[in-house]
Amino acid sequence: MKILAFGEILFDVDVAKNESILGGAPMNFCSHLSKLGAEGFMLSSVGDDELGKIALMSADKFNVNTKYVNINGEYKTGMCRVTYKGAEPDYDLSMISAYDNIEVTDEMLESMKNEKFDVFYIGTLAQREAKSLASLKKVFDNIKFSTVFYDMNLRQHYYTKEIITDSLNATDILKINRDEFSYLKEAGFCENVKDLSDKYNIEKILLTLDSDGAELYDKKTDKTYKAKGLSVNEVSSVGAGDSMCACFLYNFLNGEDLQVCLDRENIMASFVVSRKEAIPEYTEEIISQVK
Repeated sequence: MKILAFGEILFDVDVAKNESILGGAPMNFCSHLSKLGAEGFMLSSVGDDELGKIALMSADKFNVNTKYVNINGEYKTGMCRVTYKGAEPDYDLSMISAYDNIEVTDEMLESMKNEKFDVFYIGTLAQREAKSLASLKKVFDNIKFSTVFYDMNLRQHYYTKEIITDSLNATDILKINRDEFSYLKEAGFCENVKDLSDKYNIEKILLTLDSDGAELYDKKTDKTYKAKGLSVNEVSSVGAGDSMCACFLYNFLNGEDLQVCLDRENIMASFVVSRKEAIPEYTEEIISQVK
């Protein structure tokens, strides 16, 4: 099972505690998949700086393959300032960083073709600047993926209707949260989940509902699956959605029933929000529950 994730590698900086933790939705996603047993590859860029070195060492620790990660001498490794309103994180991503300048060479494209990836993961943030957006389009123009997973992850004002439309048109499996779903309805993308699936020919839509759990719409059967939220002692919600995506996809690619996939990713997310880190060490108990 091979997954290629395009997008940001950055450090979440807790302003109040002055602590930096490796993050970025694609990196979190890829790390969780690798910890579950898949082969996760990052297509990204880090700066030629100390944080870039730490990011690459951490990726190695999580068994994430970084052969497609550029080292950029002009831009610094990404940072996201995180403040909290209660338990909910608020993100400041104003700094233009290495992940905004991802480069894809012809040699990289040939190597990626030979990898025969099962899934290509994309988000929205890393499409905000011209360099990375052009690189993403170059990948799509040259490689045909059987499954594209789009984790919308709207952050601040770093998205446009055009970027979202192009991403939805390329998507087979979509993950959105309730706020993003509200935006899609208000902006005229859709009226409901089924309408969204029909308009953009999306096979599966995973809707996360915070403490209320999650829902999954399957276009093939026109069926909605539901998983209730689990009661946990919430420490931090950073990375919870990324872990859900990874756990769902891992089980789906292993042929598990869709309800099982949804239930297991719900358990995984509950585990992550009960921990400080976005990519915590797995316990034997959580492994037995999600695999």
